[in-house]
Amino acid sequence: MTRHTPDGRAGAEKTVTTHMNREQAITEAFVSLTDTVADDVDPLTLLSRLADHCVSLTTMDAAGVMLVNARGRLQSAAVTEERVEITEMFQAQAEEGPCIDAYRVGEPVHADDLAASEGRWPVFTPLAQAAGFEAAHSFPLRLGDETIGALNLLARAPAPVPPQDASLMKALARVAATSVLTWSREPLRPYDIVTRTQAALSSKGVLDIAAGMLAATAAITPAEAGARLRAYARVHRRRPADIADALVRRSLTPQDVLAPTP
Repeated sequence: MTRHTPDGRAGAEKTVTTHMNREQAITEAFVSLTDTVADDVDPLTLLSRLADHCVSLTTMDAAGVMLVNARGRLQSAAVTEERVEITEMFQAQAEEGPCIDAYRVGEPVHADDLAASEGRWPVFTPLAQAAGFEAAHSFPLRLGDETIGALNLLARAPAPVPPQDASLMKALARVAATSVLTWSREPLRPYDIVTRTQAALSSKGVLDIAAGMLAATAAITPAEAGARLRAYARVHRRRPADIADALVRRSLTPQDVLAPTP
C-alpha cells in the first residue's frame, strides 16, 4: 500500500517485509549514509537520505533533521514533507519541543501521544497537532561528545517507537552525523564543527531560493520544484546544492532544469 503525504507526494510503502528484506534495507541505509566520496553527494543529500530511511524503516509517517547554526540555534536542514519543516520552525521559534530537548540533553526524547504532552510543550504541541501529527520522537545527532543537531520522527496517530527501532535510529543518526562532518576532504578540527553545520544550512537556504524560482516559473509547489531540481542533479551527476547555486547565480536557467529529460 502506498502512503501519500499531505503535499501530494507518494510516500514510502509500508508493507510487511521478511527479516531478510529488512536486514538488506538496513544494510543499504548504512551504506548510503557513508557514501561521502561520490561527486554528486553532499551533506544535505546525506541528511535527506537519513530522513527517508527513518520513515521507510519504521512505522513513523514523516521525519526531519535539524542542525545547529552559527548562533547556536537549531534550524531545519532536511525533511520528508513540508509539514515537518513547519513543526521544526515552531520548535526553533518557541525554543521548546522534542528536537530542542534532545539537542540540549544529548539523549532521545519521546512523546508517544502529544495530547498528553501539552503541559510539557505548551506552544509546540498544539501547533504540531494542527500540522497533523500526534506523536513525536527525537534523537540527537552526535559526533563523540559533540551534539550537532537532532533527528525528528513524527506520526499522524499516537505511536511509540519500538526499542529495536529506537536503537536503529540512534545508530543511523550517529553515522549520518559523522558522514556530514567528515564529508569535506579537509581534516575535521574541533572548531570546524559549527562551520560545517552552518555551511550545510547555508546550502539549504540556497536550495530553497532555487526551488522558489522553479516553482514560480512552472507554477508548481515548492516540493515539486525541489523534486525537479534533485532529478536534474541526478541525471547530470551533480550535487543539488551546485545546481541550486547555478540557478541563483543565473548561470543556469529555470527552463534548463524544468526541460524534459532526454
